[in-house]
Amino acid sequence: MQSGLSLDFVLSFCRDKIPRHGEDSYCYSFCDTAGMLGAFDGCGGAGAKKHDYYSGHTEAYMASRLCAGSFYDLFRKHFPCNQSATSITKEVFAPQTEKRLIEFGPPKDTTGFQIKGSSVRTLPSTAAVAVIQQDTDGSMVVTAIWAGDSRVYIMDSLGLAQLTVDDTTVTDPMMNIYEDGILKNILCSDRPIDLHCKTIRMKEPFVVFCATDGCFGYLSTPMEFEGVLLETLLKSKCVAEWENKLADVISSVAGDDHTLCLAAYGYGSYSTIQKCFIERLNYIETYYLLPVSKIPVEDRDSRFELWNSYRDNYMRYVKDGLS
Repeated sequence: MQSGLSLDFVLSFCRDKIPRHGEDSYCYSFCDTAGMLGAFDGCGGAGAKKHDYYSGHTEAYMASRLCAGSFYDLFRKHFPCNQSATSITKEVFAPQTEKRLIEFGPPKDTTGFQIKGSSVRTLPSTAAVAVIQQDTDGSMVVTAIWAGDSRVYIMDSLGLAQLTVDDTTVTDPMMNIYEDGILKNILCSDRPIDLHCKTIRMKEPFVVFCATDGCFGYLSTPMEFEGVLLETLLKSKCVAEWENKLADVISSVAGDDHTLCLAAYGYGSYSTIQKCFIERLNYIETYYLLPVSKIPVEDRDSRFELWNSYRDNYMRYVKDGLS
């Protein structure tokens, strides 16, 4: 795959926990000076209502696809451009996605299974989007755009790093594995859309990706998610094999739909990206993966002790809050 950016390849998968009943979606697009990746998780609890209008699909199923389609169409329409992704989010992505959700909302007289409750929303979905832009000086600017608990990540020689802060009552990534925080912010058609933005500058090479919570929420520590990414990378012979191995490993533990969309920049070849992460994998295997494998599941204190030594590096882009 080619673009004016130093894009090496794109890897993506979207797997249903229950075949043909998945509520995740994703999108990606690239132009000469920018790229966009997105992962969207239709909120099956808040959007469990089914409609004949949607051929029996849930509102959550439709919401993730409407949001993915909106970001894809808007990126194709407005990029390349000289504006920052943050300004485009405020001026275009948020209002136009909100408009699309309202336009495609179910008619009031549609029939089908309905649920009641204060948490019910119309066409609810999370969003995790990364926009990668090339600045005039040749540097790379990555903007994470999100609502909900789907995430945008960076991975480089320093290891895995989260760019987003979960819109939940529990924001610590390790604690959220155990306590499963309640969503405080999502995209939907019956409330104004609130999209967060976080922008960083990156030196190549690096990997950027978006993922729904089914990818990372069923491992016992965030360190193990990095381990899965690197182990499958180094055990594969090509991008397609990495994509399949990574999806298979996540599928083996996930209790939910799981979607990931990834782009690599500046490595030049698959063998080079492998070489760049050998040292990092050796490090986390020695100091995190092997130790955590010896800790009983019920020993949360020891697991959190390991997490505390890993956390600062993993949260290096968000420890100062949002931009």
